[in-house]
Amino acid sequence: MISCAAHRRLGQTATKSYNRWMNTTSYRLPSRCWVILPWLFVACSISDKTDVSEDVEETPAAKLVARSVEFHDPNGVWGNRQLGMSWAGTNSEGEERVAVNFSFGVDQSEFMLSGRYAGSTIEYQVSGSEWSATVDGQDDLSRETMERMRLHRENGVFWRSYYGFLAGIPMKIRDPGAYLDPEVTATTFEGREVHAVRLTYEPMVGGDTWYFYFEPSTAELVGCRFYHDESINDGEYLVFEGLTLSQDGLRIPRKRSWYMNIDSRFLGSDEIDGLRVGP
Repeated sequence: MISCAAHRRLGQTATKSYNRWMNTTSYRLPSRCWVILPWLFVACSISDKTDVSEDVEETPAAKLVARSVEFHDPNGVWGNRQLGMSWAGTNSEGEERVAVNFSFGVDQSEFMLSGRYAGSTIEYQVSGSEWSATVDGQDDLSRETMERMRLHRENGVFWRSYYGFLAGIPMKIRDPGAYLDPEVTATTFEGREVHAVRLTYEPMVGGDTWYFYFEPSTAELVGCRFYHDESINDGEYLVFEGLTLSQDGLRIPRKRSWYMNIDSRFLGSDEIDGLRVGP
């Protein structure tokens, strides 16, 4: 058995105001939402935004990403305010995979999640590099449970990285360890004209290759694609539909549908609801 007791030393002073906001914020699970946990995922760390050089900022790709960030987060909420949302969904067979509420602290080192995953209930929180979790009310977790709930990945902070990346694009495109090709490509994605940028990551961050697709006139992010090995067309792509809006102008893609690159096989989809912005 692997005890989680050693991971319970969460900083009380640093998280007090954050926890107060979490405990007084009500969340509503949407009546019909989707999520699929991808089989393949780049492990992007929670960290401050990259100090992009002046030369990089002047590239066409960097300008397009900046336009997209301005569209999705015009008031600079991401990474500067507390955030909470509901995220739920099913797999390709229509079966529930996940129905959770989660929140980030101001600098996103604090993370709290509760709900259902893989047929169990989970309560999970992270503060810096320390974490704690209960599964079906138990905090003394077997290795099998740890692996089933993905608590063994990234030293226990996988869920913070996972939701931080998926909810945070396009803002997360500018994170450390990411290299943006300078040029923008005009192409098609799911039958629509788009502008695309290519992003690669350092091996220690994930080593994958990502393409992000934007609506040309507004720079709204409409989809993305990732490869572990682009030469064999592995990996997956995501199609975004609609926007979930906060009272502070944050616009996060509402629905994500997942497909395999190699054969366009549908894997499932997820949807965000109840987007909340705190202090």
